[in-house]
Amino acid sequence: MADGSGRSLLDDEGRLFGLVNVIDVLVVLLLLAVVVAGVTLLLPGGESGGEADTRYATIDLGEQPEYVAERISPGDEWDPDGTAHSLTITDVYRFDADGSTNVTIRAAVNGTRIEPADASSAPTLEFRGDRLRLGRTLGIETGEYSADGQVIRVDQSGRDLSIQESTFVVETQVSSGTIEEIAVGDQFRVAGDKFAEITDFEAYPSGNTTRYALLAITARTINRSGTLRFGDRPVRVGSTVPFETGEYELKGTIVSRGSSTIETEQRPLVLQTTVPTSVAADVQPGDEFRIGDTPVVTVEEVTAYATGNANRRRIVLGVNALTRSEDGSLLFGDRQVQIGSSIPLETGEYDIDGEVIRRDGLTEPGTPTVRTARLQLKNIPPERANVITEGQTERVRGTETARIVEKTDEPAEVVLESDDGDIFLREHPRNRDVELVAELHVRELDDGSIRFRGETLLAGQTIRLELGSTTIEAELIAFTDG
Repeated sequence: MADGSGRSLLDDEGRLFGLVNVIDVLVVLLLLAVVVAGVTLLLPGGESGGEADTRYATIDLGEQPEYVAERISPGDEWDPDGTAHSLTITDVYRFDADGSTNVTIRAAVNGTRIEPADASSAPTLEFRGDRLRLGRTLGIETGEYSADGQVIRVDQSGRDLSIQESTFVVETQVSSGTIEEIAVGDQFRVAGDKFAEITDFEAYPSGNTTRYALLAITARTINRSGTLRFGDRPVRVGSTVPFETGEYELKGTIVSRGSSTIETEQRPLVLQTTVPTSVAADVQPGDEFRIGDTPVVTVEEVTAYATGNANRRRIVLGVNALTRSEDGSLLFGDRQVQIGSSIPLETGEYDIDGEVIRRDGLTEPGTPTVRTARLQLKNIPPERANVITEGQTERVRGTETARIVEKTDEPAEVVLESDDGDIFLREHPRNRDVELVAELHVRELDDGSIRFRGETLLAGQTIRLELGSTTIEAELIAFTDG
């Protein structure tokens, strides 16, 4: 057979154009057909591919040894042997989970694009003989380390993880020793990275050996499936999150989000309590209850009252307390500040608790005034009656609270019953009935009630007056000045 030029397609030896044996050509064509058919069978649904392409995968490497976690860095690359595929780390998130170091990476995965048989479907990526898909275990090997984890996200673009700085405030209970270690600027570091930092800090009394603390924290958080997380913990009110340094570790509950400071204010309060006389003498204006370097309660005014017991004093304190507001409530630490609640006050000299009797000032409730009262002591021995004199006063720390301005006494009348049941009123042979007119330094409230020495005073009550070295117990008959 010859072409138009006179050359034969096959020569006498069966060579095509005199160059290649026709049998060899047929063998080569057969092999090519087999290869194409095999590739077609390996691609499901008749998919085809071949061009290089890149996807960005988020891979959860889980718990890693500290020395491995520290070495995992953006730019680390893995070029698997026997393939043109590669994986390059583009971003890293290291975090603590129950004391262990965990790592999440973002990686550029260079593989082969697989075109789907269905034109409406998106192409996929093959990496090292398998599709890059959610849930696949994928790893990286370098000269310094090897690690593998689960693919939790795949995108066509995006080199960075969804990492952002978040701020929140946590509350916690710690020992009084630990509270001395905590300071603004403390950092929680994970595998060398700054994971979180304390930006504000307030501490309050909680118990004999514990403190209630509020920590404002700025943290490196990550968005996973629409949920912002601090490590593996969701950043939401009520979540418990860790914080640790080389000196201490703690867990706190998130109470608010979005602020790197703790909003507090000095609130004037009036506290009242009864203490030993020696303690009352120690309480002075200017005393401070400090936790760390912060005064949480400062004494501004002190008033001490007699109680009828020379060994006990009632003290009324005007203080400024470090408070905060939460959901409409006024708080001192974790306790509500309301009438009747208790506020502690600790110094080097004393440790007391005061009852809140006013929330909006430094002075005791009511308007100070002097009221004239009629007091009565009935059937007392003459030796007791004789020591009561006009002009006697009750004073505590130089402040007068009562003065006797008039005294009358007469034989005490006693009721006797005869053998036949008759009742007789007779004078006692010795005892005396004493009536006193006293000026009492009181405070009148808007509702008309009267406070005397820190307590409500009503007609018919028994009061004890410390008149110098003499203490008397008398019944308040009435106020005589209206």
